[in-house]
Amino acid sequence: MKNKKLIISLSIILVAIIAVFAAVVIATKPATVQGAKEITVTVVSKDKSSKVIDIDTDAEFLGDALYEEKIVNEEEYKSGFYTVINGEKADYNVDKSWWCVTKNGEMTSVGMNEQSIIDGDKFEITYTIS
Repeated sequence: MKNKKLIISLSIILVAIIAVFAAVVIATKPATVQGAKEITVTVVSKDKSSKVIDIDTDAEFLGDALYEEKIVNEEEYKSGFYTVINGEKADYNVDKSWWCVTKNGEMTSVGMNEQSIIDGDKFEITYTIS
């Protein structure tokens, strides 16, 4: 009986935490801008070399623009979980690597599929080892 009450209490706390997290994500989701935009995406590889990619797009979100330019593949674009950028794979299970995304020098607070873009934005996607 005591275990059942504990499970119910923990379940209620978990639901409350998820609800607060969802509210914060929705409240902080950037507004979108329609129409033509020019953005710059710099991809910094594991070997520290970089590739600057100028993108002309009507996309409202970074993930859409990256997919249009074939910087990300369709499967990862659809899932929103990116391990391969511009053909290079970051595998956290192998070397604790991941892709860090910054916008105009600041780390983004949302994923690439939720990151709105405006004309003139500059993004850097950096191979990062934790």
